[in-house]
Amino acid sequence: MRGRLSGLAILLMAAPLAGSAYLVIRGSSEIVSPPRPRISESARAVVGVELRDDPDGAVVVERAVPPASTAGLRPGDRIVRLDGAPVLSAEAVARAVRREPAGHTFRFEARRAGGQVGILVEVSSKSRPVSPADLGLPFEEVSLASRSGLLLRGWYVPPPEAGSGRAPAIAYGHGNGADRRSWLRAAPEVHEAGLAQLLLDFSGRGESEGEVVTLGANESLDLRSALDWLERRPEVDPDRLALAGHSMGAVAAILAAAEDPRARALVLDSPFADLARLVDETIAARYHVPPALLRGPVLALAGWRAGYDPYRLRPVEAIPRVRVPILLFHGDRDEEVGIHHGEALRDAAGGPVTWVVLEGLGHNSRRPAAYSRKVACFLADTLGADRHACAAGAERPQATVGRRGSP
Repeated sequence: MRGRLSGLAILLMAAPLAGSAYLVIRGSSEIVSPPRPRISESARAVVGVELRDDPDGAVVVERAVPPASTAGLRPGDRIVRLDGAPVLSAEAVARAVRREPAGHTFRFEARRAGGQVGILVEVSSKSRPVSPADLGLPFEEVSLASRSGLLLRGWYVPPPEAGSGRAPAIAYGHGNGADRRSWLRAAPEVHEAGLAQLLLDFSGRGESEGEVVTLGANESLDLRSALDWLERRPEVDPDRLALAGHSMGAVAAILAAAEDPRARALVLDSPFADLARLVDETIAARYHVPPALLRGPVLALAGWRAGYDPYRLRPVEAIPRVRVPILLFHGDRDEEVGIHHGEALRDAAGGPVTWVVLEGLGHNSRRPAAYSRKVACFLADTLGADRHACAAGAERPQATVGRRGSP
């Protein structure tokens, strides 16, 4: 009997330890090896239209590429019916396309020329991976060596051919659970503003080499390698380079710009200010245990697995050395990186910051069309790109100044 009680006591003591060990392993895995999307696995049925919902209730073609453009749809067409059924929203059309296999023929009824001309277009869907071509953009598949020693893969979108002289350029880095596709929403506006664009898969992400991420530490080397690559392009002006990033990519951009004077502007979306603080907040919100119980083991295991010191990952200490203009976005409903992280970075920045609160949006919420216009306008202003992008009605938010003043 006594032996049974002793065994039960051991089990009761071991259960919390096993639970803690599980949380430590799970937490460290979320930091160093979250799910890994890949372009090669992104094939899906498409018809080649990007639609928007207008305030008057109309569903309007924003962009058309093959097969839709070949069949006759073009920007500005108002979609009235799809396969005989009324079209209520852009998302309803997207769901209809996703439901059918590639090769299905869709019948679009649309209005053109102010709604006076009716057209009927049949479009057969195609299966293909996501790419800038979906948005009508020219691009190249590229590979480059990172300063970390790993091979990076990405897309290069050259500047518009109509530009005169060498063009400004921007390199983009995505979040830890994403890949280069994250920038596609902004890419058409930035292209029209006259920039070249390099969209990378970070090391350990997407189609690039590597197995783990460091939430910005080593990824900053990837972005500096992107600057190396861009400044060697004959059509790119090496004195007008910028960096952009979301979440982990935004942190990497801060760290890269703090060390590399070639970055003349930053576009940052939802970066964290201090990794240890973020881990504390995540533990408290997700696991409902005191953060001090898990933070140390989680960060120690993550650091060991990825080969870096997570406690040194404090962008708020690096951003005072960034003395170039910054466009900083943060959602006021960000459930992963609270908006106070963005506010701390805004206040600590060494140069002028244009602060934009994304009202009602979370960490990975779809960004509205105005987001892309703000990005293009900011880059046109700071890098001297084609300013026609700013004529589309993009609102210019007022710049604030970091505590160390303007450059």
